[in-house]
Amino acid sequence: MFKIPIVMLSSLFLFTQAGGVLAQQGGNAAWEAGPRAADQAYWAAYNRADADAMNAWLAPDVEFYHDRGGKLIGKKALSAANDVMKTNPVKLRREAVPGTLRFFPMREGKTVYGAVVTGEHNFYAREPGRKEAFVGRAHFSHLMRLSGKEWRVARIYSYEHVDAPARK
Repeated sequence: MFKIPIVMLSSLFLFTQAGGVLAQQGGNAAWEAGPRAADQAYWAAYNRADADAMNAWLAPDVEFYHDRGGKLIGKKALSAANDVMKTNPVKLRREAVPGTLRFFPMREGKTVYGAVVTGEHNFYAREPGRKEAFVGRAHFSHLMRLSGKEWRVARIYSYEHVDAPARK
């Protein structure tokens, strides 16, 4: 049986604990301002049904994985799917569930190259001539990468979707 020296275990414990502290710094961390602003702009574009603005935030090699809709690989494929917003009469709105949105830095050495954004969100739909209605909830994780000075959405995981009860 392979035994790990106690010094290595201590170092591993300290490393994992430090990583947890860094991830929990929340809004106090200077690195977080960039991905937070990009995340807000991305979802603001979604809520306006502005596919062009949403697509501008996508990395060229973006990958989108959805627990119900499958996967879309590449900016061209995801942009085409987003473009449906332009003509769809049903307007969708996304709202982060308060207290669930979290940002975690991705580093290479001391350099932040990306951020993982996680949380839960509620979705609402407004059909022509009807009031907006809650239609469901889901969890998400995004990998945002820093490209030069620009943050881009590189990986999207959308999962554990739960539909709202049917409207009467």
